[in-house]
Amino acid sequence: MTRWLLLPLLVSVAALASAEGSARDWLDQMKRAFKEENYRGVLIYGNQQHWETISVVHGKINGVEHEKLRHLTGIPREIIRSGDQTTCIHPGDHSVRIASSLPSPLQGIDSNADISVSYDFRVADTQRIAGRYARQMIIAPKDRNRYGYRLWLDQESGLLLRSDMLGQDGEVLERFQFASVDIGMPLTQDDFVPGSDGHPLSEHPAPAVSGKTSESPAWLPEWVPTGFVLMQAGELSPPGEQISSEESLQQPLRLMYTDGLAAFTLFVDLAGSEKMPEMVSQWGATSAAVRYRSFDESRYRITAVGELPSAAISRIAGSVTPRQTVDPQH
Repeated sequence: MTRWLLLPLLVSVAALASAEGSARDWLDQMKRAFKEENYRGVLIYGNQQHWETISVVHGKINGVEHEKLRHLTGIPREIIRSGDQTTCIHPGDHSVRIASSLPSPLQGIDSNADISVSYDFRVADTQRIAGRYARQMIIAPKDRNRYGYRLWLDQESGLLLRSDMLGQDGEVLERFQFASVDIGMPLTQDDFVPGSDGHPLSEHPAPAVSGKTSESPAWLPEWVPTGFVLMQAGELSPPGEQISSEESLQQPLRLMYTDGLAAFTLFVDLAGSEKMPEMVSQWGATSAAVRYRSFDESRYRITAVGELPSAAISRIAGSVTPRQTVDPQH
């Protein structure tokens, strides 16, 4: 009798494991398709405050990834990427900050992470997106410290055709969707030649990061949401500069965390006599918080930013302490 009572439970557990495995396979295929497939289309990306329409051509030629983005709304501009080389075409004569790659949802996706710790998965029905059949996947968070997702993946290639990032009440915070797309066509170098309008600009320089990745960063948060792990820690100091362990506390620091899907970044730097107030803000799916902490006669600014609810980002930022005093509670 006990065996028959347990049978439905065992079937349920097996079905759940199968669903999670199937969802994981689709996510892995999505990640591969985004980087490996040849595709050309027009996509819409944004939130309730701001929308962008972008023409995109992406492909691999002789093993090198190429991408050409042309913004169809706002200031005319093109971004052409070939491997690690990026050229920005802009009509003005001033340097601008331009994202150098296609805006991709799920930027924290990590194939090695156990995302089932933080999310439930369900592969749902097939729908049509941009004229193609797409398999819908529903990703629901297990707590209120992260967002959920609805994904539509091309049934043939796995390419992400639409993504809705969902708030805590199910509202759409951010949407990524192809309006039209062709997949798998042959491409040549000619498909990535920039237009003639405007002139080339270099990317806005990012802060120099030393080659040193710290295994024991000078600052750490006492609290992060369950499932988030430290993915990278590095000092934003000039490469090659030698500093003592005492000086490391005063070096600008960047910590990057992921739960396998979502990600957030912490920055810690000297604030000096800055009188700016602490703050928490949210635009679309992105939240940011700034906190200040005094330690060893110095004042530090702690900034947390990521696609998490503002309450979670604020709590993370407020928990950051020097490693001499930190006792992480996850």
